[in-house]
Amino acid sequence: MKIQNQMLNELFYNESLVFNKHDALVASAFVRATSFLRINPDIFIIGVQKGGTTSLYDNLVQHPQIISSKAKEMFFYGNNTRFAKGVLYYKQFFATKLYKAARQNKLKLPAYSVDASTDTFENIYAPQRILSNHKNAKVILLLRNPADRAFSHYKFSVKKGFESTDFEKALELEEKRINTADKKEIADKNHNYAFYRLGYRSRGIYCDSVANWINSIPKNNIYINSSENYFENPEKVFGEICEFAGIKNSNKIIFNKLNEGSSEKMKPETFDSLNKFYKPYNEKLFKILGKKFNW
Repeated sequence: MKIQNQMLNELFYNESLVFNKHDALVASAFVRATSFLRINPDIFIIGVQKGGTTSLYDNLVQHPQIISSKAKEMFFYGNNTRFAKGVLYYKQFFATKLYKAARQNKLKLPAYSVDASTDTFENIYAPQRILSNHKNAKVILLLRNPADRAFSHYKFSVKKGFESTDFEKALELEEKRINTADKKEIADKNHNYAFYRLGYRSRGIYCDSVANWINSIPKNNIYINSSENYFENPEKVFGEICEFAGIKNSNKIIFNKLNEGSSEKMKPETFDSLNKFYKPYNEKLFKILGKKFNW
């Protein structure tokens, strides 16, 4: 894997890219002015990053009852800085109420919109923020074997130019990178981009975040499964998701695995070490869920 080595700091990552807020998602003046005429999303795919959310979002927006948003991820409810911009800022990225009414009239069925922002899962305030604006929100969470997720995240960060060292060294530096992020001059003090972009091991500790969501969202409004189950049997799991979301199942969905990383494999000893690290957290997770995944 080719690693970029420009503009590195003492912790071997590219500060200018890691702390870039990527506010490129900007609507036209007309769209911004009509935010109050636009719909709220009904379905939230909250994570996890590198857990199949891009594929699931793509599958959902192929469905006629799903209205796509301007982008898969708006990074609103999980990003404290963007959340402070207010709900009208957020709604600019969704269809108009008139468009939704026309779609429903054509189908003679309800239609829904989706937000699939993967930073939502870990933010402790996100469940209540969502419920305050979307009281009947349906929340979907795909969890991936955290060891596999960590390496996939690392490869993604290398591809994006965030990362400049090998995986093992990145894991060694991870805690320091995250804990010193707010001391960087260009950092956003309200959103730790180092955690979200370089937290390969940290973001695989699912148990506490899952407990937060389960304790906040009504039981019938949250669906949790594993990425492995989804990719091993997409038709079955997608059917479950359709039933959960209140849409008709469809046999016209093309199930592609999107946003895959490189074919590079993790060192076996690193994989074993990560699995050992995650074991107590996974056991706690399975206890919370009342079921186990084959990790």
